Amino acid sequence: MLTAEPTSGVVWNANRGAITLRVHVLGKSAHVGLQHQGENAFERTHPVVEKLLEWKREVEQRKTVYNIGAEQTRNSILMLGGQSGSGANFNVVPEKSWFTVDRRINPEEDLEEEKARLLTILEGCKRDGIPLQWEILQEGGSAACREDEALGRALARSVETVTGERPRFEMCPGLLETRFYAAQGMPAYAYGPGLLSVAHGPNEYVDLRKVIDSAAIYALTAMDILTAART
Repeated sequence: MLTAEPTSGVVWNANRGAITLRVHVLGKSAHVGLQHQGENAFERTHPVVEKLLEWKREVEQRKTVYNIGAEQTRNSILMLGGQSGSGANFNVVPEKSWFTVDRRINPEEDLEEEKARLLTILEGCKRDGIPLQWEILQEGGSAACREDEALGRALARSVETVTGERPRFEMCPGLLETRFYAAQGMPAYAYGPGLLSVAHGPNEYVDLRKVIDSAAIYALTAMDILTAART
């Protein structure tokens, strides 16, 4: 399987997995002048975050062996507070505080194990008396395939034929649809026009010359694979 992505001229033969949650910490509202009658959800959030920060320090010591981009890091990822919010007004005890947890796992890690560890931390906070709930926003496994699969070799030859340079194989820092095919034992790669550095941003663009090059690369790769299948 070959999918088009803004790979910045490299081939992605691996991707990180993800488990993303929104955590809601609950409390009870009251006017600031009567705050003793309320239960501050924002303040209750802090010990939850502290527990997750402890795990973050452990998680981000792990490193992948796969090639990565120059501006990326081999370390596994746990990001807190990509989104967060609390309360209704400055003079009201917040009855709810919430934040997101985005755990990105390297191919060497197991999604189910990392998910279980995350939920164990949250369950532990509940047992400590902190009322909280969570919802899973996304979940997807990591995946990887060898560079020397028939498709990988054909793709590399095609890229070199069109561009004059042999492509580097790297791990995508995010999720890829290739994971669904890799899970079925099918070699899967991503390659396409566009720069990851501007993807999903306000000034996203794709060089049309790269679009034409990629179309030629896809066609040559298909011809290579189909010719080999016939012989």
